[in-house]
Amino acid sequence: MKAFLLLIGVLIVSFSGILVKLSTTAPQITAFYRVFFAFVTYIVVLKGRIQRFDRKKELLLLLAGFCLAMHFYFWISAFKHTTVAGAVIPLMIQPLVASVLGALLYREKVGKKETLGVVIVIVGVMLMTILDSRVSLSISKGDLLSVIGVIFVSVYLVIGRYLVPKTSALVFNMRSYLIASVILFFVTPTKIFQAFPLSQWLVFLGLGIGCSFFGYTLINNSLRYFKTGIVAMALVGEPVLSIVWSWIIFFETPTLSQYIGLVISVSGLVIFFSKIARSPSN
Repeated sequence: MKAFLLLIGVLIVSFSGILVKLSTTAPQITAFYRVFFAFVTYIVVLKGRIQRFDRKKELLLLLAGFCLAMHFYFWISAFKHTTVAGAVIPLMIQPLVASVLGALLYREKVGKKETLGVVIVIVGVMLMTILDSRVSLSISKGDLLSVIGVIFVSVYLVIGRYLVPKTSALVFNMRSYLIASVILFFVTPTKIFQAFPLSQWLVFLGLGIGCSFFGYTLINNSLRYFKTGIVAMALVGEPVLSIVWSWIIFFETPTLSQYIGLVISVSGLVIFFSKIARSPSN
């Protein structure tokens, strides 16, 4: 049952890219409603309780919220230029960048095998971006926007690694989604509150309540039962399934460069997490 809930969580978040692709609004607006509806859901679950912390934690929460806002802005913007595959494949470097930053900040050991895996995944993603630039500068721009978004969310996860044990996952998520909502509200040049069609509201709700809240709540909860490496490997299913859904729903096939990047990146992830999954420390 525990493994089943983890798989359900991965299945839910794998539709993020599809819902973003279906969105007809500007990336900033889609990003705003995703974090806003997620925040509303968190605040309902927490019964409206908003805790105050010391100055250091408040500043880190502000930084986390900023990184979350920038992640969704850049990542959702990527879909305007590249395919679903081009936007989701860079997500594979997310756990790797977070691990490297964790090693630098928290002195967590990263062995030679994990380092090799990191290098291979980064090579796969960058090779995809470079080769795509020869086909279309727009597609390459989308790949790059996704990579930038992944870097921001990696910093967000590292901050969460420090704050969650001190605040709880629900409180950390609620506060960071609140801050992200405020930031995206003020940086969006167009009118946010307007009469969108019902289909667009369903996209917003699916992203905010479905993917951000339910999907990642199930995934985060699985960390209580499984090693970090196993959960991270399960998350590889997100980009892979997203590519499958885009093929079924939009008849969209990745470029040759994206296929190459996908194969190389998956190989690097297998190398990276094959040791972590066996480590008793995770």
